[in-house]
Amino acid sequence: MKTFLRALILIVTVFAAVAVAQNDPFNEGLKQFQAKDYVAAAISFGKAVQQTPQNYQAHFNLGLCYYNLKRYDDAISSFQKAIGIKADYVRANFWLGNTYYSLKRYDDALIWLQRSIQSDPNQDKPYYLLGSIYQIQKRYTEAETSLKKALELKPADVDYKVELGNVLVNLKRYPEAIVLFDAAIKANPSHQNAQLGMGNAYYNNSRNVESIPYYKRATELSPTWATAHSYLADAYYRTKQYSLAIASFETAIKLDNKRADTWYGLGISYVAIKNKAMAQKALNELRPLDAEKAVTLQKQLDQLK
Repeated sequence: MKTFLRALILIVTVFAAVAVAQNDPFNEGLKQFQAKDYVAAAISFGKAVQQTPQNYQAHFNLGLCYYNLKRYDDAISSFQKAIGIKADYVRANFWLGNTYYSLKRYDDALIWLQRSIQSDPNQDKPYYLLGSIYQIQKRYTEAETSLKKALELKPADVDYKVELGNVLVNLKRYPEAIVLFDAAIKANPSHQNAQLGMGNAYYNNSRNVESIPYYKRATELSPTWATAHSYLADAYYRTKQYSLAIASFETAIKLDNKRADTWYGLGISYVAIKNKAMAQKALNELRPLDAEKAVTLQKQLDQLK
C-alpha cells in the first residue's frame, strides 16, 4: 500500500511539473530564444504577455524576437510597451534606439540611445552607436566624443578603434587615425574595415603608395567588396599604375555597376593610356549615373587626339 502511495505521489508530482511548464510560456520562450528559434520564442513570449500584460520583461523579450526576425515595426511596438511599464528599463531603451538605427531612422535612434545612457552612463554600446550616427550625419566632433567614451569603457574593442579612426580621417587628423588603425590591425589582422581605414588614412594624406597594401589586403579579405576594389583602383591610378587601375575598376564594376565614381575612375584610366574607345564606353555608362562627373570625363576625353 505504501509503495502504491509513493508511486501515486510521484505521478502527481510529475504531472504537476508538466502543468507548470505548460503554463510558463516565459521560461519556455527563454529556452527557445537561447536555441535561436525566434518564431517559437515570439509565440511563447506573446502568450506570456497575454497572461501578464504588465510583465515588461516579456514585452522586451518579444521585441528581441521580432528584432532578430527583422520585424522591426513589431519590435519597436514591443520595446515601447516595455518602456511604458518601466520607463528607466535600460535595455529596452537601448534596443529601441538600436532598432531605429537598423531602420536608418537616426534622429529617433539618437533620442532612445541618449535615454539609455541617462539611465546607465556606463554602457559602451550606446556611445558607439551614437558615434556611428553622428559620423553618418557628418557631425564629426560629436562622433569623436561619443566614440572616445565607448573606447574608455571598452579599451580593447577593435570596432570602436576603427570607427574612431574613420572619424579622425574625416577630421583630417591622419597621424592619430593611423595609430588607431595600426592598433586595430595588430589586434585583428583580418579586420577588413581596419585595413580599408588604414588605406584611407594614407590615401587622404596623399601617401598613395602606402595606401595600396592596405586596400589590397581589404580586397583579399573581402573579395566581393566593390568599395575596396574601387579604392584600390583609385590608388593605382594616382600612382600611374594604369593597367592595374583598370583591372581593379573593372572588378569593382562587376560587383556593383551602379557606382558613378567607379565608372569615372575607369574612364579617366583609359584616357590616361589614350584608349579613346574604351573611355567613351565608360562615359556612356557614367552619364545616367552622374551628369556632373560625365561632363568632367567628356572634357578629358575631348583633349585626346
